[in-house]
Amino acid sequence: MPHLDDHRTDPVLVDSPLSLDQIRAGLAHHEAAHAVVAAVLDVPCTRVRVMRVAREAGTGWTGATSYDNAPVSAYGLALIAAAGEHGELHHLQATGLLTEATARAACADHDRDTAISAAAALGFTITVNSPAPADPDRGATWSEVTEEARGLVAEQWPAVSALAAALLTAPDFTLTGDDVADIIASHLH
Repeated sequence: MPHLDDHRTDPVLVDSPLSLDQIRAGLAHHEAAHAVVAAVLDVPCTRVRVMRVAREAGTGWTGATSYDNAPVSAYGLALIAAAGEHGELHHLQATGLLTEATARAACADHDRDTAISAAAALGFTITVNSPAPADPDRGATWSEVTEEARGLVAEQWPAVSALAAALLTAPDFTLTGDDVADIIASHLH
């Protein structure tokens, strides 16, 4: 399975209107949503983390979710990728922090681009600004993927929220795959 966290080697550092704790909480929900949707699709995580990164432009925070090699469809990979942004947006909405500026900061084009690339490598086309292939087994629009991911995140919100809370209290903001599996199993619908 392609790694959906390769983009994290060079994260985009953004000016956020949120406090450091709010940024970490949003990232924790972002990564937790990836992990929970992966679990729904029977793709186990090996690690979930939120981490500090330093670059020439400054210091920021990001996250990464890593997965076992498990059979998953290209569409499934895209759902996992799309889930992160929706986890963060759902959290912002639930905490009263969702504004145009915070929604922009939560935008995860890197996940979309990684999903499109990974799907293409598997012979599946995901389009952004054009119609999907006529055969749904050959492709989908990013809008279709993201709407289904949004629904999965909402449906599994108790698991996403529990995993994010555990991540925020974990040493070094890191959970092992076993930790993740135990937390998700007790909350999955």
